[in-house]
Amino acid sequence: MNMDSIRLENFRGAMKAAAASLTDQPCREITLIHHNDTDGITAGAILRKSLMRAGFLVENIPIERVHPAFLPAIHTPERRLILYADLGGQVADVISRHIPEGCRVIILDHHLPAAGEFPRLRQVNPEHFGIDGDKECAAAAAACFFALALDAENEEMAALAVLGAVGDHQMAEGRCSGLNALLLEMAVRRGELRPGGDDAETPYLVPCFQGWNLREADRLITALAVNGYYRHGADLALDACLKGLDDRALAFSVELAVIQQKRFGREMARIHRTGLDRDGEIVWTDVEDRFYPLGLKAIGMFCEEIIRDGAVGGDHYVVGFQRFPGENPYLGGFSGRETKVSFRVTPGLKRSIEKGEKPDLMRLVPQAVHQVGGFAEACHRFAAASTIPEEQKMDLVRLLAYITAVRT
Repeated sequence: MNMDSIRLENFRGAMKAAAASLTDQPCREITLIHHNDTDGITAGAILRKSLMRAGFLVENIPIERVHPAFLPAIHTPERRLILYADLGGQVADVISRHIPEGCRVIILDHHLPAAGEFPRLRQVNPEHFGIDGDKECAAAAAACFFALALDAENEEMAALAVLGAVGDHQMAEGRCSGLNALLLEMAVRRGELRPGGDDAETPYLVPCFQGWNLREADRLITALAVNGYYRHGADLALDACLKGLDDRALAFSVELAVIQQKRFGREMARIHRTGLDRDGEIVWTDVEDRFYPLGLKAIGMFCEEIIRDGAVGGDHYVVGFQRFPGENPYLGGFSGRETKVSFRVTPGLKRSIEKGEKPDLMRLVPQAVHQVGGFAEACHRFAAASTIPEEQKMDLVRLLAYITAVRT
């Protein structure tokens, strides 16, 4: 573990200031807007429990993406305090334009943040302190440090922070780095994670998940909150993190796993018959609405499945399109026909990116998506996502092909 003490103390100081900016408010009702993947769900659970312990009434709204169409439904005048977790940092400028007078917003994110200061909005992001949000600090870890700034008793949630890091692929061969490592040590010391799992990548057992290992717990949360998002499965995932597993959550996760297997199987069979579409270094597939009722993160998982299956090799950017349902289960309906776009890279391309020979997705995606009238948020180097108008899909493919050809 190589965590510079000055960076750590500066980060902790910013978390203490952010926590104080909430506890100093007379308002005791707060809304948590957080991502619906494992990292976002565990962050939402950590924040919910710690803020309730601090005397707040807490409303959780898990969402798949920040989208301009959702912001008016989120930033209503009666919501005086709003806290974003695991999303929002890259679009802080857009969020700030929707904050009513007299309302306060905090963003706890670990994605590379937008530069600048924004009215009525405070950001705390490890990237501001020289801490790598892709490797050293998952969103759940950031949430846990916020919780520790509220009350030292919140150490008990360190295990959830580690589970979030696993969900965000920030544990390798049983090891974490940076802030994730500090919380792993804390969770093991307290007995909330037990060494001894037979999974070499995540060799720890989670007592609150019936003794499952971290990878199994991650898969369960994904099944509930990602695949089951449009049937309020995220609520069951939050309950599992806070109260432990129950029979209803287990049965629902099995049902959703079967749905995913069938949807993915049919789509992969189609790809084996007809092949993938290609333009230069861009390989893409469009599932339209064939994955419904699975949530929108399904297309990202399917892009990973395409790579694992060997349907594409070499140096390629893998792009997947999935139609956006016209209604959000927590925020209601919205107008417009949008498409979710997920981006992944093949192993060969990842090596080229690491050598500096090809652009990573943080450099490639926001620029291209913006040019076709879309909205990019929560981009990593090797995985990214955005939304675009449905009629712009082929324009985006052509633009990506052009940009990558020019930069080669």
